[in-house]
Amino acid sequence: MNNLDELKELTILFADDDELFRESTKKTLEMLFKKVYTASNGDEALLLYTQEHPNIMMLDIRMGSVSGLQVAQKIRKDNRHLPIFIISSYTETQELLEACRLNLVDYITKPFSFKTLLRALHTSIEMLKAEGSLSKFINSNTYYNATSKMLIQNNQPLSLTKNELTILELLLEYKGHIVTYETFFAHFGSEISHSALQTLVMRLRKKLGENSIHNLSKVGYTIK
Repeated sequence: MNNLDELKELTILFADDDELFRESTKKTLEMLFKKVYTASNGDEALLLYTQEHPNIMMLDIRMGSVSGLQVAQKIRKDNRHLPIFIISSYTETQELLEACRLNLVDYITKPFSFKTLLRALHTSIEMLKAEGSLSKFINSNTYYNATSKMLIQNNQPLSLTKNELTILELLLEYKGHIVTYETFFAHFGSEISHSALQTLVMRLRKKLGENSIHNLSKVGYTIK
């Protein structure tokens, strides 16, 4: 497959409540991805999604109280483009219908072959490219490469802190729309105050260019 090298710069979150299957599949994924996050249930998967912002998600459909489909439903409320595919030991019509509504990459039945896994990952890469999620331009000489998580300006990389990266990815995800203060605080949790957020945005604006990030008083920020 000609985009295996692209996977080496991406991260994936894999959630499954079967420990043996999760660990064996993790080893396979680690040969392909820059970083593999694993979760044993839906709640843990949602927490890791919020904290780590993986490029692709692979979810077991049945994981106790919060299923893979429920995780996908929650994510789709604020992220329409993240490639998500479901794996399952079952094939049920209702689940397949729900998966279709959520614009998922694939619905794979266990046990699956390495070739089947690669096909789903290939489709995930194509989805990211189609949505422009791998490289996002901020202006004519500045863009963010989501694959390497690098900000490039005049063909030179600019370093970002973890918090600056989180802010930039949120702004680019909703480019052209206001990202509210509430959305920022939901991602950072209790780790950040309003004044600290302002300071982070000011530092990021200096790196991007003074006219890059716009503020709507008492509402939030946007990149147009």
